[in-house]
Amino acid sequence: LVFKIGAVRSGKTFVDIAHVVPWRLRQLKDLPGLNVILGVSKSTIERNVLEPMRETFGAGVVGMINSRNIATVCGVPVYCLGAEKVSQVAKIQGSSIKYCYGDEVAKWNKEVFAMLQSRLDKEYSCFDGSCNPESPGHWLKAFLDREDLNSYVQKYTLFDNPFLPQSFVENLCKEYEGTVYYGRYVEGEWT
Repeated sequence: LVFKIGAVRSGKTFVDIAHVVPWRLRQLKDLPGLNVILGVSKSTIERNVLEPMRETFGAGVVGMINSRNIATVCGVPVYCLGAEKVSQVAKIQGSSIKYCYGDEVAKWNKEVFAMLQSRLDKEYSCFDGSCNPESPGHWLKAFLDREDLNSYVQKYTLFDNPFLPQSFVENLCKEYEGTVYYGRYVEGEWT
């Protein structure tokens, strides 16, 4: 399990949609199992993942989510499912998932994440996910703090993105200064 966790606008999702997701989908293309993108909802998947990918690679490479919750991405079918409610557990139950990209993982229902872990059952199954941190008592923070897991966590701050206008960075820092959101959204901390 690979996680990119940190500040808003730090480039976490950009790295994933421009490089990691297409690479993983192509790498695992001919192997058995499903490809899945889990997000808070189908609309957040469209807004945060598919639309930016479409802007980069074009509509011929990144399709729209159809009525069966599938989008063709890099020539392979990818199930696009919400993960915000416990009722979403049933949508992945019984599946064998070779690749899952997780958007806004800290906003997911804990039960969906737990079921996903049991679905990554191939020797080559992998998960890449990103999110902004929440409170230090959050279920995902407790999961990531476990020492017995085979996971890799990358941490990002607002200052890691050199492409943001300096005025935006300065204004955001001023707006959040002295609040819990400075720690979360600027420094990328679970506060």
